[in-house]
Amino acid sequence: MVSKKTQELVQADKEHHVHPFWPVGGEVEIVFEKGHGIYLVDTEGKEYIDFASQLVCCNLGHHCQEVIDAITAALDKLDYATSFFGNTNVYAVELSQKLAEITPGGLRYFYYTCGGSESVDTALKLARGYWNLKGQTGKYKIISLYDSYHGLAGNSINATGANGDFYQAPFGPALSPGYLKVPSYNGYRSMFGDAPDSATWSARFREQATQNGGATSIAAVIAEPIFGTAGGHVEPPAEWWAMVSDICKKHNILLIVDEVMSGFCRTGKMFASEHWNLKPDIMTMAKGITAAAIPFGGVAFSDEVYSAFEGKTFTHGFTYTAHPVSCAAAIATIDYYLDNKVAENADSVGKHIEKHLETEFLPMQWVSQVGGRGLFQAIELVTDKKAKTPISPEQSRFLRKKLLEKGLWTRFGGAKGNRLDICPPCTITVEEAENALDIVKAVLTEFNPSEI
Repeated sequence: MVSKKTQELVQADKEHHVHPFWPVGGEVEIVFEKGHGIYLVDTEGKEYIDFASQLVCCNLGHHCQEVIDAITAALDKLDYATSFFGNTNVYAVELSQKLAEITPGGLRYFYYTCGGSESVDTALKLARGYWNLKGQTGKYKIISLYDSYHGLAGNSINATGANGDFYQAPFGPALSPGYLKVPSYNGYRSMFGDAPDSATWSARFREQATQNGGATSIAAVIAEPIFGTAGGHVEPPAEWWAMVSDICKKHNILLIVDEVMSGFCRTGKMFASEHWNLKPDIMTMAKGITAAAIPFGGVAFSDEVYSAFEGKTFTHGFTYTAHPVSCAAAIATIDYYLDNKVAENADSVGKHIEKHLETEFLPMQWVSQVGGRGLFQAIELVTDKKAKTPISPEQSRFLRKKLLEKGLWTRFGGAKGNRLDICPPCTITVEEAENALDIVKAVLTEFNPSEI
């Protein structure tokens, strides 16, 4: 029996609150009240293992005291100060210095936002602005991948390649010109059919699109180091990033690496770019930069990109750009990552999870593929392994309900909506991970698609 308190909250929410990706006016499933470590607690007092770090953003789990203390200390000193018109604040300066020490490829210039979509919007404007300032105004096209996710705001939605026009269609034909999409490297669900080497075909197709679209018109290529939830946490083959980097250099195209979801220890490195020694011209950040304790994001860019803008007025901004409290939270979060070797933990626990997925889950009747890196993994669920038939939306909802009943919160993603997220907080222990996997295994063992 649900308590009166929860009933009243659910009703009030229904009457006033519109939710992303939920039926408007529909009743919510859970009302969370607090969190600690890898757990969330609802208003009934029930605990849930947060096995997806919510939207793969709570990299330190919940209620990290060091970050909370930094936020409250900053609020006590400076609740807000604009970064417009030549102003700054001490926290923004310190954060920029700290980021310059850890970002890959020598990136040392930063612009701050309120989240991932704003970061991608800014990155795309930087890329186009760079070529405009270089006198190459015809270089404005952006190439991204099908299966990718880069946000849902004004510019970022144009680069998002997952799920066709699903995200934009309800709001009318507002997509902007100059955005090209090419097939991804996902060999399991390849747009090239049974081609044996989807990574090579993906890279070649990208180069062909560059040539056909006019290499002199391409401003930038944008891609996630490893697909996020929308792409099912599918990792590219070893050679793919090298081929893409070479194409960008060959055709004088900027490389934007979207680290919004994969950055800050998630894959076992501070940034996923480090797995391939990438040297992006522009890199986006959010989510893990404050471990979601407070909204924040950023864009890092190279000396070359900076040089085009140097001395000129940067006509782009948001009210909360470089908000001092958000910057203080980011400083404390990064310090925690470094002091507590969080990336190393994500790597070691991630390898432990990977071994379990390959030896215990992959042989299961409904599991056809597992993959990812660090604590950025997923399980592909099907009703027929040979035909690769994905479980239906009804079946994924059934599984999610069963997992919730057993005290585990996660979500489904991937091109077919059938890949179960394995993305717990980067602080999770081996024992905690094994407990969570036991729950998932028990639910999948009892699962019979024909009954749903």
